[in-house]
Amino acid sequence: MVQKYNDQQNKDLDQGWAWVIMIAATGIIMINAILLYATGVLHVALLEKFEEDNAYTSLIGSIYSSLFSFAGPFSSIVINAFSCRVAVMFGGVVILVGYGLSFFAAVNLNYLLVTYGCVAGIGVGLSTIPAITVIVYFFNKKYGVAIGIVTSGAGIGTFITGPLVQYLIMEYGLEGTFLLLAGLGGNVIVMGALMFPSDLEHKHKREAKLNYSKETTTKQHCCMNFDIENILHFDIFLDKTFMCCCVQYCLWSMAFSILMLHLINYAIIQGTSNEAAAFLMIYVGIGSTIGRLISGLSVGYNGLDPVLLNFGCNGILALATACFPLYSDKYVGQVIFAVIFGLYSGGLSTMISPLCMDLLGAKKVASGIGTLFFIGGIGYLAGPPVAGAILDYRGEYKESLYLCGCLFLLSAIFTLVSSLFRSQPTEHEVTLSLGNLKDSNFKIFDEKLLNNLNVSVEVLPDQTAICNRENAVHQYFVADDKTNEQTPLTTYCAT
Repeated sequence: MVQKYNDQQNKDLDQGWAWVIMIAATGIIMINAILLYATGVLHVALLEKFEEDNAYTSLIGSIYSSLFSFAGPFSSIVINAFSCRVAVMFGGVVILVGYGLSFFAAVNLNYLLVTYGCVAGIGVGLSTIPAITVIVYFFNKKYGVAIGIVTSGAGIGTFITGPLVQYLIMEYGLEGTFLLLAGLGGNVIVMGALMFPSDLEHKHKREAKLNYSKETTTKQHCCMNFDIENILHFDIFLDKTFMCCCVQYCLWSMAFSILMLHLINYAIIQGTSNEAAAFLMIYVGIGSTIGRLISGLSVGYNGLDPVLLNFGCNGILALATACFPLYSDKYVGQVIFAVIFGLYSGGLSTMISPLCMDLLGAKKVASGIGTLFFIGGIGYLAGPPVAGAILDYRGEYKESLYLCGCLFLLSAIFTLVSSLFRSQPTEHEVTLSLGNLKDSNFKIFDEKLLNNLNVSVEVLPDQTAICNRENAVHQYFVADDKTNEQTPLTTYCAT
């Protein structure tokens, strides 16, 4: 079972240093959003400087976006083996190196494919996932508010990106822009240094590295066997609902990456100036910030079902994108689409962490987020080149927009299908009368319902109990963190 701590045991839960963690995580997400969403503006600058075909130039942006996602599992391994703090700081160093080398490599598109597309993209991915995961360890009842604020940093970064990067290119050129972005990314290291592990994170690390075995009748010894399965959590691939959500996220990522990369250039082709087209990212950012805050509040403590919200957001995006060519000839139409796109795509981005919490539980949330990012990277990698090839062949963007609409629609359908595999966890009630429990009568739920757990002690199943599919008998204990002594509570049957 997943344990939670009461306010006396975990003084930073929903208070104290938790708010510093939230502010630092928001700053990291904002910086990484600026770096990620700058690919659209930099794509136009790369086209103008190197005059290569659209498909090949798009490959740099798609590799950057995909490696940002492909770094997810490796980031999860670092989080599970060490801490969120280590993962963020390591990612910040890689960002600094990647953009710093791009300053020297901006004379050849092939070099930029490595320094900017590969190295910098990996760094952003390494530091983004722990900045989201760390909120799980510091917030419970205020988790929805915290994750909404943290992910809204991406929305703020989005509407800063367009005018900021366009200004940097005009004032300092492409090389100078890469150097300044390297300095901006270096701040991730500083913010990551503030993310000291919480008691709950320390607890999960110990559980990942230690296996408890019962030696005789009353005493237990600690076995220092490293369990790789507790670091990688391969069993999440057996969850059908989670795997459907992975497919959904892959399809959504394809459409999202196409729109983020080509929206500015499409607006320019429609007659919008470079500066006005870059400002569309401001409207995307405004919508994204609002959507992230609303989604965070919606899926918080005892909130709405994140799977249901996923379905609704994808459906609205499908309709808005498929109809975009009908009203894209005017700048006001482009602004309306940018706001709608930001509002609902931002909401979907916010629900990644709550979705993993709901389906997998706190112990596996880092692995779940990393897996979603990795599978989403497949969509990031495939989307822009396909759209670029369509553009090179057909010479216009309408077909690409229709493709995005179809991808959003398929994403909504897979979200709906995922609900068919969801099973309601069995609820077991255990009556205790212990002074260190908040209530003498409390319920123990399945670990996936983490927000409903209100237990101030660790509850562990006896590994020697006889279990089978029809009737599993479990023995539970109260574990003393200081002495490692465990007191039996009760035995019950789970149907």
